Amino acid sequence: MFIIPFVSFVILYSLREPPGLQSSIIAIILLIALIIALKNELKISIETLPYLAMPIMLFASIDENLEFASNDMLLCFSMFAATLIVFSQKEIYNKWLFRSVIICGNMHLAMQVFGTIINNETVAIRSLFPLANEIMFFYMLLMFCSIFIFCKDNAFWKRYAAIIATLAFISLMVGDTIYEKTFEISDEDAVGIWLGLGCGILFTIALFLWKKFSLPKNLGMSFAALLFLALMFASIIAVNSNFFSSNAPREATSRLDNWQAAWNLIKEKPMGVGFGAYGANVMQHWPTLEESYYISYLPEVFTSAHNQYLQVLTETGWLGWLYYCALFAVPWLISIFRYLKTGKPHFLFIAGMLASMLSVMEVSEAMSMFAFIQIIHWLFLCYCLKALLPLQTVQPRSFAITGLMRNMFFIILIPLLSFLLFDRGKQLYSMKLTVLEYGYFSNRDELFLNLESIGKALEIYPKNAAALWYLAQVYLKQKDFEGALKTIEAIEEISGYLWPVNQARAEIYYEMGAKEKSCEAAKFPISHFEDAWTLELKEKLKCDSY
Repeated sequence: MFIIPFVSFVILYSLREPPGLQSSIIAIILLIALIIALKNELKISIETLPYLAMPIMLFASIDENLEFASNDMLLCFSMFAATLIVFSQKEIYNKWLFRSVIICGNMHLAMQVFGTIINNETVAIRSLFPLANEIMFFYMLLMFCSIFIFCKDNAFWKRYAAIIATLAFISLMVGDTIYEKTFEISDEDAVGIWLGLGCGILFTIALFLWKKFSLPKNLGMSFAALLFLALMFASIIAVNSNFFSSNAPREATSRLDNWQAAWNLIKEKPMGVGFGAYGANVMQHWPTLEESYYISYLPEVFTSAHNQYLQVLTETGWLGWLYYCALFAVPWLISIFRYLKTGKPHFLFIAGMLASMLSVMEVSEAMSMFAFIQIIHWLFLCYCLKALLPLQTVQPRSFAITGLMRNMFFIILIPLLSFLLFDRGKQLYSMKLTVLEYGYFSNRDELFLNLESIGKALEIYPKNAAALWYLAQVYLKQKDFEGALKTIEAIEEISGYLWPVNQARAEIYYEMGAKEKSCEAAKFPISHFEDAWTLELKEKLKCDSY
């Protein structure tokens, strides 16, 4: 049963299907595993309730107006299902679960070898994963499971796990790409990998030496608490202190501008904009080209914060941010305290791995992006928590949901998931029609000849912003300026500034001859626009005179 979710990750990513479809399939797989896991009774510890409440809180705060709301609901469901799967197990160590992760790791590493041979030794070492940070989370879980197997399983699985974990670690250390028969580190894609590995390893060594030399426990806990606070506030401090120099890598500068936009947003809306609504609200807060710290770099627009702490802060507000941070602070500080007190290595391991996760979250988001990252991220946290819980109380405080209550749980859950999957399926089919028909057209003349598919896509799912975007361009071609402007307003209502609506308005007003309105729409922030066309338009219209 427990092999299914992890094997599915490898299969789905090898198919390169759209992220929305992946999250839908993973949600179905998790539901099947959940039904099997909880077929007799559901036992929940009082201490685990906050981790069940987190996905419910996110679910309740989703902005329903956004076209991708169903996908965020599926992510919340996946978090909820993953939590129940972990905490419904009677034992902390489930050999089939951890063995399946090791097998998946073996499959991935084997594919790298075969890929190298087939592609003349030129292949991405993260071949099955679109993002470098995804493989980081996968390998973190792989090494986590390897340690558990090494401590609990028989001799064969201990040796097998040790080899796979070592190879996985080496594959990360040598870089994320094989190029011209040599291993090379890619600066652009390896930020999360190197930060997570480096911080996790350094923290583990520091904690080990602290215990070895019997330094004061209270002082060690104080340093750990300060480190946690530093991670929570690092991005906020960075955007308010001009931390990077103008010689910093582009990857760092674009992230810093993105963090600045997130900070501008939370200052305006301290209670948050709603789960999943970051991208639709942040772009009007993006630094202008003049305000950007590094004018020599072209600003790069992100629809996610590229920082988990800022992502949660902007979407759930300060209260949600404090709650989320506490879910990580408690197990991390408990694991540090227990290692300093007992010296048992599994506490050191949990503390080190959580330190790695906390640092990765500084430059990426494990939530609201792809279900694959989010589920692994949440599963790992829940297993760490479960490993620590039995020592909290002699008699675990728990209650069981059986009989009628258990059946009611599934009677409510299954129709809800079915509705979400049906709604998401309509979105995906509508988007498929849009992309297939319009995604590769190079000019509006071709677009104008294919109105039928736009209408069909919007009939299936009226909130398809991509179809509306193409429809607005068709109206502009037909000189139907009123229709074009109304369509742009519909896009803005659905998806905020995820689409360059101000660029479209500027162009429509330009075609209408309304130069003042065109200049007004063409104002900064530059992140509202797809390219440098708006700057050329401003020069042509001499917008500074308006």
